Amino acid sequence: MAHSPTDLTAERPALAALLVQPPRRVADAGAYATMLDLVARGVLVTDATAGTVQAARPAPAGLAPFEQHVLDAVVARVPGGAGPIPLGAIDLGSPEQSQQWHQRFTDLLAEAATARGLARPRAPLGVRAVLWIVFTVLWVGAVAAVWQAGRPQLAIGMVLAASLVSLALRTLKRMVPHGRGTELSARYARLRTEPGIGPGDPRLPYAVAAGARLPWLGASPFAYGKQAFVWSRRGGTWRRVAVVDGRGLTFGWSPWAALLSLIPSAVFFGIWLYLLGMFSADLDIGEAADLWQVLLLAAGWVLWILAVAGLALTGCRGLYDVVRPARVVAGPVIWLESDKAEENTTYRVAVDDGSDVAVRYEIGAPLYHQLRKDQWLRLEVTPKLSHVRRAEIVEG
Repeated sequence: MAHSPTDLTAERPALAALLVQPPRRVADAGAYATMLDLVARGVLVTDATAGTVQAARPAPAGLAPFEQHVLDAVVARVPGGAGPIPLGAIDLGSPEQSQQWHQRFTDLLAEAATARGLARPRAPLGVRAVLWIVFTVLWVGAVAAVWQAGRPQLAIGMVLAASLVSLALRTLKRMVPHGRGTELSARYARLRTEPGIGPGDPRLPYAVAAGARLPWLGASPFAYGKQAFVWSRRGGTWRRVAVVDGRGLTFGWSPWAALLSLIPSAVFFGIWLYLLGMFSADLDIGEAADLWQVLLLAAGWVLWILAVAGLALTGCRGLYDVVRPARVVAGPVIWLESDKAEENTTYRVAVDDGSDVAVRYEIGAPLYHQLRKDQWLRLEVTPKLSHVRRAEIVEG
C-alpha cells in the first residue's frame, strides 16, 4: 500500500539517499534529489524549453548545509551566481575535485542524518578505534615474527590479508539507518518501483534519491562520467563544445624527444635492414613450396618501409617544431582529466579557443592541481607535434 506524500516527505529527500543507497551512489543521487527539491520549493527555477536552471534569488536563507552545497555547485559557473545555466553545464571540476565535492556532500548529509537521529555509523567511534589499534598491533607483531623466522616470501600474503581486513574495518564507519530512519528507509526503498510518479509529484525527489529509474528524467548532473562534449560560456553565451584527443601516436611529444628517438631507432632499423638483405640474397624462389617464405619476406620489407617512413616523418616534425615558433591556444578551461597508470599519471586539459572542437593537451601536475573550470589558460603549443612548451593562467 502506498504511503501518503506527507509520510514520505517528513525529511529532506537527500536523506533518503543516505538511508537507501550504497555509499558510492549516495552523493550523485542525493545531490540530484536535492536539486529537484530546491526546484519544487522555488529556490531554483527551471526552463524546460531551454533546458536551463537558475537561482530564483541570490543567497536564499534557511538551507541546510548540504542543500547550500548543491546550490553553490549549480550556480558556480554563472558570474555572480545569477542567470540561467544549462543542466548539462553543471560541472564539479576535475575528477579529483569532483571526488572531494562528493565526499563533502556525503559528510554533510551524514551530519544531518545523525543530528536528526535517522542514521549512525555501523560501529561507534570508540569501538572502531579499539579495533584499529588491535589490528595494527597484531599486524606489526606478525611482520616481526615473519622477519625473525627468515621467511620474507610470506610478506606478500600478509599484505593481502591486511588489505582485506582493513577494508572490512573501513565498512564499520558506514552510515546505517537508526531509529525512525529504519522505518523511513523501508518506505523510501519501495519508491524505486512505485508507478505513477511524474513531473510535479511530491514523491519525485524521494524516488530519485532512492534510485528509481524514470525514463522521462535525465541522468544526474552530479554523477561521475565522461562526455563527448562540454558546455562553455566564452563570450557570455552558453554553447556546446566537442572535446577530442589529438591525432597520432606522437601527439604531445617533445620535439627534442622525437629527435633523440631517431638514434636508437636508426640502430634498430639498420639491423632489420641488414637481416632483410641477408634473407633476400639467400632466397630461392624456384620452388613453389617456398612461396610462404617469399610472402613473409615481402611483408617484412613492407613493414620496414612503412616504419622508416613514419620515423622520418616524426623526425621532420620534431625538427620543424624546434626551429618554428609555437602557436598560442588560449581560452577558459572546459575540461580537466587525469589518467592514472601503474607508473605515472598523465594530466590533460582542454580550453575553449572559440572553435567548435577543443583538443586535450598534456600539462604538468602542479598546474593541473591549480586549475579550476572557467579559469583562462594560455598554452604555447608546437605546430606539428602539439607539445605544450609553456602554460600559464591568465586573466580572461
